[in-house]
Amino acid sequence: MALLAIVALWGMALVDPPEGLSRGLAALSARYPGRIGGVEVERIPCPPLKHLRLYVVCTNACAETWVIVGVRGLWPENLANLGRVPPQPAEETRRRIGAAVARDGLSLDRESAREMIGCDLRLEGLLPELVLTPLDVVALEGARGSEAEMQRLLESLDARDAWSRIETDEVEEGFRGHLFYWDTSLPGRPLLEMTFTLGTNGVLRSLDVEESLRGGSDSGSTRGTPPS
Repeated sequence: MALLAIVALWGMALVDPPEGLSRGLAALSARYPGRIGGVEVERIPCPPLKHLRLYVVCTNACAETWVIVGVRGLWPENLANLGRVPPQPAEETRRRIGAAVARDGLSLDRESAREMIGCDLRLEGLLPELVLTPLDVVALEGARGSEAEMQRLLESLDARDAWSRIETDEVEEGFRGHLFYWDTSLPGRPLLEMTFTLGTNGVLRSLDVEESLRGGSDSGSTRGTPPS
């Protein structure tokens, strides 16, 4: 009876199941109806979430399966298929993630909003250590043209305090966060300015991205504004 009661609490997402069980459910959901052999499951840290657990599930270094799965209690849900051809539209991905986050019933404060923006950054496939402070931006401007200086700056960046580098303000609809992001994956390794708007329930309302006038570019040329 005690075991049945625990399973029932897991099923209703009133009590979180063991981490290993959640990982297994994420792997099954991402690979169904295939086998889960060789699956790698990595949890996406997102401290504000109460019961929703987020995972990236990959096989063959994400060259085959590459799925973001949300697990609440005993119920997994594929939120984003990053390896799909053609790609899953960003609007669909954000809608699914937003609906899953809304079910957690969050009521953010300024600090947890900053952490939630950090979570959204990861869900966009970006790296927290590449969020720069204004001083880092000045250093980046000075490092342009020297590969050694660029590499030295890159190695000095720390993921552990990345969220403290996000400027967060309360606005009428919730919270707005602004950050500088050094996108080393794009040609010219540009500096991007990103603005996230969240509801108080943690749902991402908008994401605006544009190339910064600061920070320079390896090529010295401007690039079109990325889609928001």
